[in-house]
Amino acid sequence: TGGDTHLGRQVVDAKFATPHEVQLCLSKLEQLKAAGKAFTLADILQRAGFVTATQLKRLANPSDDTMSHSLQQIPGFMVMQKIGAGAMASVYKAKQLSLDRIVAIKILPKRLSEDPEFVTRFIKEGRAAAKLNHNNIVQAIDVGEYGGYHYFVMEFVDGKTVYDELAVKRTYNEKDALSVIIQIARALEHAHARGFIHRDVKPKNIMITKDGVAKLADMGLAKSIAQREGLTMAGTVMGTPNYMSPEQADGRGDLDFRS
Repeated sequence: TGGDTHLGRQVVDAKFATPHEVQLCLSKLEQLKAAGKAFTLADILQRAGFVTATQLKRLANPSDDTMSHSLQQIPGFMVMQKIGAGAMASVYKAKQLSLDRIVAIKILPKRLSEDPEFVTRFIKEGRAAAKLNHNNIVQAIDVGEYGGYHYFVMEFVDGKTVYDELAVKRTYNEKDALSVIIQIARALEHAHARGFIHRDVKPKNIMITKDGVAKLADMGLAKSIAQREGLTMAGTVMGTPNYMSPEQADGRGDLDFRS
C-alpha cells in the first residue's frame, strides 16, 4: 500500500534498516497477505528487530497531529492515512464522499500556507494539472483551502514510484525500462501540446501502478509557455539538480519543450 511504501522509505532514510532489509520485510508481508493474514509493514519490521515501537512513533511525525486533526474536517472528504511527504507538502489518502472514491490530497504545511508565494505556486500546480487529461498523467481533481491549510486533490495511484523501486535495489530490464520511458514521453507530449513544460521529471515523480502503467506526477514546477509572467523569472533556478538540463540549471527564462 502507499502507507507501507512511505514507511519503508522513512525507515531507510532514518538508517534503521537497509533497502535490502526493507525489501525482505515487504516480500514477507506480501506472503502473509496472500495467506489471508492481516499484517502491516510496521508489524514485520518490529518482529524482525529493525525498529522499535518508539522509533515507529517518531517516524509517524507527532508534530503533524494538529494538521491531521484539522484535515479530518475538510468538507466532502474523509482523510484516511498519510502516504507521503516532500519538501513542499504532505500527501494523504482520503475518500471523496460525494463520489465514494479514493483520492490523494496534497497539503501544504501551516508555515507554507501562510507564505503568499508558496500558496500561489501551489494553486498554479493544481490549475496546470487540471488542464491535462491523459492516462499517463496523475489527474487533478480539486484545489482549495480549509482551516488555514491549502490542499490539492488528485487521482490516487495504487502503486509505487520509480524511486521507491530503485531504493530497494530493483534493476529494470530493458523491456520494462523502455515501457516506462515511452509512457512518460507520451505524457510529456500531451503536456507540451497544451503549452506546459514539466521541469521536474525524476524517479520520485513517476508512479507505477500495479498494472504497470506509468504516471507522471507533480506539476508543481510546470511552466506555461503562454503565460510567462508567473513566479519563475530568468535567473531563478527551480527543479531538482540531478535531473536538470544544463539550460534549466543555468536559470534561463526561455526554456522550451526540448529542455
